[in-house]
Amino acid sequence: MTGSIQHRLISITGLILVIFLTSTGWVLDRTYSVSIVRGAEEQLKLVVYALMGIAEERGDSLVFNQALADPRLAQAESGLYAIVTNGLNQTLWRSPSLQSIDSSKVSDNLSIANVIPGVFSFSKIGGSQARFQLSYAVIWEGVEPSQIIFTAIVDQAPYQTDIDHFRQNLWLGLGGATLFFILAQLLALGWGLRPLVVMQREVKELEQGTRDKLSNAYPAELSVLAKNLQRFAAHEQQQRLRYRQALDNLAHSLKTPLSVLRNALAEDAMDKNLIKHQIDRMQDTVSRQLARVAVVAPVMLSTRIDVAKVLQKLVRTLEVAFPKMDLLLQSHAQPKLRIDVGDFLEILGNVAENACKYGKHAVRITISQSVATNETNMSMSIIIEDDGPGIPVKMRNDVLGRGLRLDTQLSGQGIGLAVAKELVVLYEGSLGIGESEMGGAKISLHFPVTSL
Repeated sequence: MTGSIQHRLISITGLILVIFLTSTGWVLDRTYSVSIVRGAEEQLKLVVYALMGIAEERGDSLVFNQALADPRLAQAESGLYAIVTNGLNQTLWRSPSLQSIDSSKVSDNLSIANVIPGVFSFSKIGGSQARFQLSYAVIWEGVEPSQIIFTAIVDQAPYQTDIDHFRQNLWLGLGGATLFFILAQLLALGWGLRPLVVMQREVKELEQGTRDKLSNAYPAELSVLAKNLQRFAAHEQQQRLRYRQALDNLAHSLKTPLSVLRNALAEDAMDKNLIKHQIDRMQDTVSRQLARVAVVAPVMLSTRIDVAKVLQKLVRTLEVAFPKMDLLLQSHAQPKLRIDVGDFLEILGNVAENACKYGKHAVRITISQSVATNETNMSMSIIIEDDGPGIPVKMRNDVLGRGLRLDTQLSGQGIGLAVAKELVVLYEGSLGIGESEMGGAKISLHFPVTSL
């Protein structure tokens, strides 16, 4: 997938925000509208109860001589009306608010035919103006016909105006909230993704050669990636330096044998032994200089390996190569190390092979694991010991350089420990040389063990 992470996050969160706020607005709008209609219904119920309270029998009919509870019923065209009818749909009484208007515009739209006695019937009526209607039928003994229907009516316009105002304010508020959240999201994403922007810039500067290393100002989520990139950048720099050094050394080292061969050809002195010696010398020089740059980059995102199992396989291989050597593997822990298995075998193979070459009878490999004082960082140690002559103190730094061998009678280029150290350093570990209780050399390898 391509495209900006920020744009993707803004798009998906913006869509979720719009859907959420739209749904919220619709629910609030519906809830408020229903509450307004319920309020109108409750108001009309009070009017009906008031009319029933002031109704008086006079002969076979009802009269309403007392003052009306709601003054709007006595005010012309107030928007609140009341009508009392009997079971024959004859009007017994109408509120004064209907006197100045054609009552038929109201009464003709009444839906009272199906009103059940004792049950409130609430509905909306149309006509020239929308209204709410509430009818209630009672059986009034003493009058004929006995079924009396009390109907209260109110104009819908004021309620609709309240709904419209609420709706307008609601959507303006939600629109403002949407803009606010989008701006807040942009600021939050800009701040949250800033480490990625910084890393992108620093990586570009590394590519351009204007920066030597990445900064350490990264959050925990990016620390592992930054560390791997830093390790990769450092390795690339070291690799380029090794290439330059190897080429310089190769050019310098070949000058003498080439000069000898050139003089021999000029003098027609075809000494085969001389020519062979110089060719062997050049071949050895080329091989040695190529070996100087043979260390490959570690796999940055390598899998975790079981150290003990890998060393068991290595020991079995060494037992075949050195049948007279007694190899002992001691494991005091079962650590798992994040390292390329090829690099790990090259490190341990070089060190263990040297121990087998220079040891007399026995080689011991010990695995252990320690916990730091803060109990968050662990380290793993691998100790390789032999019973050979050991490595003199004054030569311990020298043997970690390339090309030096303590015993020229043994095969090899003398770069095993140097290669091992370079690889160990690339994995942020360390390699040390000491004296073994067995009498020979003691090579200590230490690696950090992370939980990631």
